[in-house]
Amino acid sequence: MKWITVPALLLAACLGCSDNKPGSGFSGDGAKYLLKEEPAEAQSVLDTRKKTKDGDDVVIVGRIGGRKDPWGSGQASFSLIDASLVPCSEIEGDNCDTPWDYCCDDPKRLLASMATVNIVDAQGDTVQTPARELLGVKELQTVVVRGKAKRDDKGNLTILAMGLYVRADQK
Repeated sequence: MKWITVPALLLAACLGCSDNKPGSGFSGDGAKYLLKEEPAEAQSVLDTRKKTKDGDDVVIVGRIGGRKDPWGSGQASFSLIDASLVPCSEIEGDNCDTPWDYCCDDPKRLLASMATVNIVDAQGDTVQTPARELLGVKELQTVVVRGKAKRDDKGNLTILAMGLYVRADQK
């Protein structure tokens, strides 16, 4: 009987596994939002902000950050910043404690280079599990997001994400 238990435990441990495995802290529930392959033709945050209309399907690439706390409070959301911006940790001599907030950059440029990502369920509601816990992601990770654009009357861009690919750390 013990020989059945071990395979059953291994199978149970791997349910929801994905080839696209983010960092530690990953929740098994998040597997359904992780894409096994990186979507082709991802656009930068800057290009997406310029070209996208409300309701458009988008594939966008950027880094998690842009704020001291880029995470949505208690839900699966985060700020995404254009990869052309340089975080403070990549500037020689800068010893910023929160390099993902890009405080070394011009605030106006920063706002123009940012989008919000909300991981949504099948009904279109934002998932109520923090993104770090759900997906195991962290500040400054590069992610490719597939979803729908949502624009507000001020021109802010939110991506209602149905899938996310986490690129391997560059360092």
